[in-house]
Order: sequence, then structure tokens, then C-alpha cells
Amino acid sequence: MVRTRRRPPAPAKLSQHKVKWTERWKEIHARRRTGDWATKTAKQILQRALYPLTHGKCAFCESKLDKTSHPEIDHYVPKSIDPDLAFEWTNLLPACRLCNEAKGCQNHNNALLKPDAEDPEPYFWINRDSGELEADPKLSEAEKKRAEETIRLCDLQRGSLCESRLHILRWANRWLAHASACTDALTEELVDEWNELADPGTEHKLVLRHVLASHDEKALVREDRRRFARSGKPGRRRFV
Repeated sequence: MVRTRRRPPAPAKLSQHKVKWTERWKEIHARRRTGDWATKTAKQILQRALYPLTHGKCAFCESKLDKTSHPEIDHYVPKSIDPDLAFEWTNLLPACRLCNEAKGCQNHNNALLKPDAEDPEPYFWINRDSGELEADPKLSEAEKKRAEETIRLCDLQRGSLCESRLHILRWANRWLAHASACTDALTEELVDEWNELADPGTEHKLVLRHVLASHDEKALVREDRRRFARSGKPGRRRFV
């Protein structure tokens, strides 16, 4: 989990229909009518606006949406706990079905890290043998509890996630080893590989940045963050 891009203003149609959509959901929640929490049209509007926040990845596990599971709209504060927040723009995040279902309607009382409002990176450590997330040992007890609760709520120790994290970890370490062996400029192949690693749509930026930081590659960490913060896909550029 990493911090998302800056959240843009709410979609115009959400601002226009928010009250109506919220009242519809409150009637469904109160069982005075039937239906899904949002219409198909409303979901499409929200999804189109939300997915650029994370470059098409789940805000919690960083897996590509439409790759590991069906993309969904997550409510940071569950809509069943506070129906008035069902269409609150800042309460919505793009998520995969696996994370969304694991989190469900649990009342976490803001223990869950909120990646659009705070930086989750300092909270976690990557186990290099298993690919599991761990609370950073430097955290305070309160911060450690938030990291552990976030892992639990979203089931971030799923086997497939650990394997995917290990893939990125090994890839980044291999790239660094080859890059450090270059006595002059990087080869074109290594430049292309870096551009792929640093592409905002590549999964598990937390792992990549962790590996880079562990090798004291602070400039590369900053470069990866800059690319992620920019809109759209990065163009081809030379490694500097």
C-alpha cells in the first residue's frame, strides 16, 4: 500500500445526484426498497473517476484491477455503518473484490490506513523470505496496531499477494545488481527495464521502494514517486 495520487474534485454528476443517490441507498439499507447500493450508471461514474487515483490498482493490496479479481468501489467508512457517507467522495477508494470483501462492513474506527489522506509506506516492512507485510519495527505501539489492523482488515497476507510481492522484490534486486555492474551508462535494456519497474501501473510500489531504499537509492525512490504522482503513463525517458 502506498499513498495515492492527489484526489481530484468530485465528478460533476456525483455532485449533482449525491443527495438523490444517498436517499435511495438509505431506503435500501432500511429495507424499504430493494436494489444494489448504487445503480450501474452511478458505479460507472464513480469507477471512472476513482481508478486514476491508483493507476488502475487496488488502493490496499496494489494488485491490478481486472487482473486478480473484479474491481469494486470501497467505502472507507462502511456504507452500512454510516449510510450518509455512501456517496461521500472522500470516503470512496478503488479496490479489488478480495480486499473489499475481506474488509466488509467491519467498524475499524479509523484504524485502517487511508492511502489518499496519509502515507502508508512508513508503516510497513517486507519480509524478504515470505513476501509478507510486517509492521515496521520503528513504529510506536499505536502505529504498529494500525499497520497490523490494516493487514488484517484487508487480508493482505494472501498467498497470491505474497508471491507477487516476492516477484517484484527479486526483479528489483536483480535490476540493481545488473545496473551496479555497469561501468559506464546503463544499457538500453536496463533503461527499458527501469522504465517498466517505475511505470505507475506496475504492481507493489511499496516493495520496489523498499528495495531501492535498502540499497540507499534515494534518487530512484524519489523518481518512482514522481512518476506515480503524475497523470497518465510516463513517456520513454533516459535513466539519469
